[in-house]
Amino acid sequence: MKLITIISVLFIGILYGQNKRFYYEYNFANDSANLKNKAKELLALDASADGTIFYSHRINQIDSLYNLRDPKGSPPKFLGYPYRDVLFHEVIISKKNETPKLYFMGGPTRNYYEIKLDQKINWTILPDTKVYENFKVQKATAKVNGRKWTAWFTKEIPINSGPYYFNGLPGLILIAEDDLNSHSFRLTGISNIETVDLDFIPMFQSKQLTSNNTKVILSTKEFKKLLISNDGDFVNNVIPSNNAGEVVSSKFYDSSGNEVSQTDYIKNQRESRRKILKRNNNKLINDFKIGVTENPLKSRTKQ
Repeated sequence: MKLITIISVLFIGILYGQNKRFYYEYNFANDSANLKNKAKELLALDASADGTIFYSHRINQIDSLYNLRDPKGSPPKFLGYPYRDVLFHEVIISKKNETPKLYFMGGPTRNYYEIKLDQKINWTILPDTKVYENFKVQKATAKVNGRKWTAWFTKEIPINSGPYYFNGLPGLILIAEDDLNSHSFRLTGISNIETVDLDFIPMFQSKQLTSNNTKVILSTKEFKKLLISNDGDFVNNVIPSNNAGEVVSSKFYDSSGNEVSQTDYIKNQRESRRKILKRNNNKLINDFKIGVTENPLKSRTKQ
């Protein structure tokens, strides 16, 4: 998507009463042992007088495509899960005068989880300033779930929010980077939008939610336990079984197609899945497993 050019400060001031969409380029390394191997995704922060919502802009594009109809009135057909190319799966909603909430779908049951982010971010505002995309920005630092962050915010856009669930500074956060530069958010564009849906659930997750699942409300401590439990289920539950707990298949094969014993199959699968988790040990969502007193990368390198 071709981004619009950052509009001027004067234009922002004139049109501030309108709803805005702030575009952020998110660069990240999921593997703490290979921080140079980064991916990127375009994320969006929609802001209105009633609050903000932060999510992957790719979801917007997919949902808009799904709303298109062919001459017979049928939506387009997707091959497989439509959000398979979406890298940032979380949705963060901050309603006015309410605690920010994170929405997350995952785990064996595919439930849709609501997590109240009641941890206050204790920012240290520093005197350092610079100009970024024609905005005067000021430096602030904080530790969030054990990870050290540097943010650059501008008072010229009076929204005390920013990318991810960063909030509480006297202006919009335009840049946020962790201390190892393994995760960074940078504002790249601004546009006016008609509406901001502060009850947003991605279309296909909403479809799953209404047909098969329930919304589960968790505290941050309960969410931490859930993420750890999900990792354990991912590693250990490697053999399909029926409702009676009986193994569905009686034959097992390795990655080369050779038949192996059930014991060797389980051992190989678990080792493979442990490696997958290790390659993704630096994902931001994993910070909730660490807590606020530990350094995420220091803890993960012990795995």
